[in-house]
Amino acid sequence: MRPAHEQLSEQLRADIVDGRLAPGDQLPGEIELAEKHGVSRTTVRRALDTLTQAGLVNRQQGRGTFVAERHIDQVLGDLFSFTEIIQQMGMEPGITSVRVDVDPHPPLEARDFLPGGHLWVVERVRTGNGKPIALMRSWLPDAVAWELTPEHLIATQSLYEILRDKGVRPARTNETIIAEAATEPDAEFLNIAPGSPLLTICRWASDASGRPIEYVRSSSPGDRYRTHVWSRRT
Repeated sequence: MRPAHEQLSEQLRADIVDGRLAPGDQLPGEIELAEKHGVSRTTVRRALDTLTQAGLVNRQQGRGTFVAERHIDQVLGDLFSFTEIIQQMGMEPGITSVRVDVDPHPPLEARDFLPGGHLWVVERVRTGNGKPIALMRSWLPDAVAWELTPEHLIATQSLYEILRDKGVRPARTNETIIAEAATEPDAEFLNIAPGSPLLTICRWASDASGRPIEYVRSSSPGDRYRTHVWSRRT
């Protein structure tokens, strides 16, 4: 027979995975869990430790134990749009705070990579089940951004879908991951405190012919997004 703490952690894990305990829900206290399941408080603590290490719950000093928010999982290098990733996870994608405009001062990374005399910036907040997940800023050259409007992006939700309709398809990317603190404007977009940790993915995208088409910075709170990297030895 498996140890009691493993059995308890699996029961609680099932409640979380099956949705009986939703993200943000508070679990019963240690005493209540011990009495309900007929185990010791030490067993309860070990079970909660297991769930904490698995990222399923957060234990907050003086407050209790809460079901962790779901992470958005992305494999680095995948060319799925945010909308596709959210839908694959069974969540409802959304988009807010959309801005499309010529950027008079684009970042150096965009200026050095993209062709043309001036660049467009497409700014938007992407949501999952109504919660802000990522602040995205894409820089595009004129040849790609022409006729792009906020209304069009709100209607389709996916910039990549709009680009595909124009015959523009990202085929090759180079990506860098950085950790940074949220500025006040970015924190307001994402509904977090200024200075909170952000995971930012910078992506340089080209089409199949090697033509640069997009530079994008996607910033997410560290507790809402996970990036996976697959490697192999050759």
